[in-house]
Amino acid sequence: MKKITLLFLFGQLIIFILSIALNDGISLLAYINNSFYLGGLLLFLGGIIYIFRTGSFDFFNSSMRKVLSFKHTKEDLESMRSPSEVFSISPRIFFITGIPMFITMFIAMAFFYS
Repeated sequence: MKKITLLFLFGQLIIFILSIALNDGISLLAYINNSFYLGGLLLFLGGIIYIFRTGSFDFFNSSMRKVLSFKHTKEDLESMRSPSEVFSISPRIFFITGIPMFITMFIAMAFFYS
């Protein structure tokens, strides 16, 4: 729980730094926009890693290897590792950090539009 809180606070610090650097000051709209960008990026990376780790991309990858590799033999193609074996990082940390950023963004949007 302590690690999650530290990652969330570090993300909020990055959002405030981006708000100051890109928008010439801190405003609620700048916070909403930057938290959307950072939280969306984290959730997108977590989703991509999740797709690769579950093996749903392996069939497409092996099919493209067979179609696009004319010079390789069948043994060479079978000896190549699949993408699900290559990705060892867990997508959990990206989801645990990105989802609270989106929740705080929605809370800020509620204040902005009320």
